[in-house]
Amino acid sequence: MMRYVAILLLGFLLGAGLTNLYLARQQEQLHLARAELEQRLATASEELAQLKESQARQSYQVITAIEPVITFSGDKPPAVEGRAAIQTITRTVQEILSPLMGQEVRRLNPALIPGMIDGRTIKVNGRQFQLRVTLVLVSDRVIVHLQARGLPGNGAF
Repeated sequence: MMRYVAILLLGFLLGAGLTNLYLARQQEQLHLARAELEQRLATASEELAQLKESQARQSYQVITAIEPVITFSGDKPPAVEGRAAIQTITRTVQEILSPLMGQEVRRLNPALIPGMIDGRTIKVNGRQFQLRVTLVLVSDRVIVHLQARGLPGNGAF
C-alpha cells in the first residue's frame, strides 16, 4: 500500500513539475509579446509626435515643372517634322502654363488647366495643329497629356 501511495505522490509531483514548466513557458512567451507590443506602441507614439510636428511646420508643395506629353491624332507627321512639332508645341504649352510655376499644389484648381489649352491652334513650320487635353496630372510637376490634330488645308500630313 505504501508503494501505491508513493507512486501516486510521485505522479502528482511529476505532473505538477511538468505543469509548472508548461505555464512558465507560456508566461515567458506572454512576457516577450508584451515587451514587443510596448516597443511598437513607443514607436507608433514617436511617429505620431513627428507627424504632428511636421504638420505644424508644414512645408507646402509647389509646382516646379510643366511637362507636356504630346501625341498626334489623325494623320501623323513624318519623324523629323513630328519631333520639331513636339518641341514647338511643348515650348508653347510651357509658356501658356508658366503662371502656374511656384503656386501651391493644394491651392491650384486643376479643372482650369484644360481650359487654358483646349482648342488652341499652334502653327509649326507652316502647318497648324489644334490641341486637345486628354489628361492632367498635378503634383510638384504638372503633366499635361495632349492630342495634336493637324488641321486640313494647311499642308497637313
